[in-house]
Amino acid sequence: MMKPKHKVYYFRVALSSLVGLVSGIAGLSPMEGLSLFLLAYFLVTPISLKLWGSKLRDAGLMKLYREALGSSFMALLLVWTLAINLAGSGVVIYVVRTSQSGIYPIQTVDGRVVGPDERPLAGYNAVMLNLSGRNIKDIYVGSYARASSETEVVLGHTKVRLSGTSVHLEGEYNLSIKSDYERMKRLLGNLTVYINGTLVINGTVRLAPGESHMAVHGPTVMVVENSAPGTLTVEINSTREAISSYPLSVFISSVHEKDEHLFVFDAVKPFWKTRTARVDDNSYVVILPPG
Repeated sequence: MMKPKHKVYYFRVALSSLVGLVSGIAGLSPMEGLSLFLLAYFLVTPISLKLWGSKLRDAGLMKLYREALGSSFMALLLVWTLAINLAGSGVVIYVVRTSQSGIYPIQTVDGRVVGPDERPLAGYNAVMLNLSGRNIKDIYVGSYARASSETEVVLGHTKVRLSGTSVHLEGEYNLSIKSDYERMKRLLGNLTVYINGTLVINGTVRLAPGESHMAVHGPTVMVVENSAPGTLTVEINSTREAISSYPLSVFISSVHEKDEHLFVFDAVKPFWKTRTARVDDNSYVVILPPG
């Protein structure tokens, strides 16, 4: 016969799986799903005491609240991810299993490390974490590739090629996409697009469709082209020493070498809360304890 403590364990895992199923089918955001999980998790103890109270007196209240914590969270993520895939809602959840700050490739929920040639997380495959306790204090998303004489990585919509002491960056940005517009605004200042497709930068530079503008900032040469109505193409050639300076600093926060790989991190941070970071509306990273 199953012991009462084991009943609490399986009850909590089953309820967490149900929360994952509901969250996936209903298309809840990670914040909403995790809030529902926490509510269900803590409700298990008083419900269990009501059902099997006389048999749980010696278990201890704190032990009951901690029972199946890790297994419940894993059940939530696994069922949630499965439900998302079956429902076709397109939300992507990846994880990092660590309790320490550092640089890490992202992992799938079932523990597979995402390789350097994969970019499933809105164009990224790595994170740089600064943790406070077990919670996120600061986070950057980026991409990594095997280091070579010419290493290329992709940060979202931006291709970055590093060779020797030089940096080449290029990308196409759609001004109707909020994240692209905000980045181009940081790069160029005020932007106005007219009905005929003409782009005006800071009220002074006018670019008709197909026209380009070149600007020089120290060792950095930047060419901006109004490639199509509402679409900008940016190409930058510079040096590794200028990565922390404008205009490269609009795209790159830092570059690191680790384990024969080159990690390049985006200048734009994701939004995070406690242990979950939102890279875009459909992509999230959850920081899990190791194991």
